[in-house]
Amino acid sequence: MLKGSCLLAAGLVVATLPTAAHGQTGPGGCKSAGTRGMCWVEATDPGRPGSPAGGVPQRGNGPGQRAGGHTAGRPQFACVDQPWTPPPAGDPLWGGHSPSQGSLKLLICQGGGALQGWPRVVFAPNGQPVVVPQVSPAELAEQAISEMGLSAPDIRLAPPADSPRGATIGFPVWMWTARREATVGPITRTASAGSITVTATATLAKIDWSMGDGATATCAGPGTEFSDDRAGQPSPTCGHVYRGLVAGGVAGINATSRWEIRWSGGGQSAFRTMALTSSASLPVREIRTLNTRSVR
Repeated sequence: MLKGSCLLAAGLVVATLPTAAHGQTGPGGCKSAGTRGMCWVEATDPGRPGSPAGGVPQRGNGPGQRAGGHTAGRPQFACVDQPWTPPPAGDPLWGGHSPSQGSLKLLICQGGGALQGWPRVVFAPNGQPVVVPQVSPAELAEQAISEMGLSAPDIRLAPPADSPRGATIGFPVWMWTARREATVGPITRTASAGSITVTATATLAKIDWSMGDGATATCAGPGTEFSDDRAGQPSPTCGHVYRGLVAGGVAGINATSRWEIRWSGGGQSAFRTMALTSSASLPVREIRTLNTRSVR
C-alpha cells in the first residue's frame, strides 16, 4: 500500500492522463470499472512498411483501440486507478478537501516512452466520477518524439578512425554519417490519447564537426561517403584538411546533429530543435621529405 509521503517523494508528475470511476467515461475517452481503471495511450509509426493504415502501436502490453473500435495491437502504456491508503485529513494531498467530502484516488502509469512511471493523486467528490485533466498535445508530442529514437551521427571518416596512420597534414579528410532513419531522417511518429492525435516530424538540418585542431566545419547534410576512386580529392560536401600536428598526435573529433522537429495536433503546433553529439579519434601525422643533391 502506498502512503502519501511516498508519493510526494517520487516527484515525477510530468503529465496527466484522463480516467473515470465506476464505469464512467473521462474527458479523454478513458474508462474504469470498480476500483481499478485503465487508460490507453498509443504511439504509432504511420506508414511503416507492412503495417495497416494508420500505423502500428509500439511497445506496451494489453489491447489497444483504434478509431472504429478495432484492436490496434499493443498500447504504449497504461494508467491504473490504484487502490491505496490515503494520508490523514489535513495532508497537502487533500488540497483543502475533507474526507467527508470524497476520497483520494491514486493514478499510476507504467510502460515505455516519455510519460513513464508518474504517480498522480486526484480528489473524487462523493458520488462523482474522477476527472483528471487530459494529457496535453505538447506531452503527446514529447511521447511521439521519444519514439523516434533519434541518434547522434554514426561517424565515418576517410582515412578511417581505426587507421594506424590516420590523417596526413595537407591531405583531405572526408566526414559523413552512416545513413539510417535515426541518423539522417526524416522520421515521423504519431501519439494519441482519447480524441487527441499529435504527429511529429524530425528533419536533420546540419551536422557541426569539431575536428580536434581548433577548426570546425558545418555540413548541410549527412556528408558524402568516400570511395577509393576519389582518393586524394576533397569531399564535395563535408571535409577538412589538417594544417599542423595536434596535441598528442590524435585529434578528438566531435560531430553534433542538429535536428529540427515540428509537431501538430489537438489544435496546436510547435517547432523545437534537438542536438545530439558523438565522438571519434583520428591520428594525425606529418610526412617529411628530404631532398639530397650530389656534390661533385
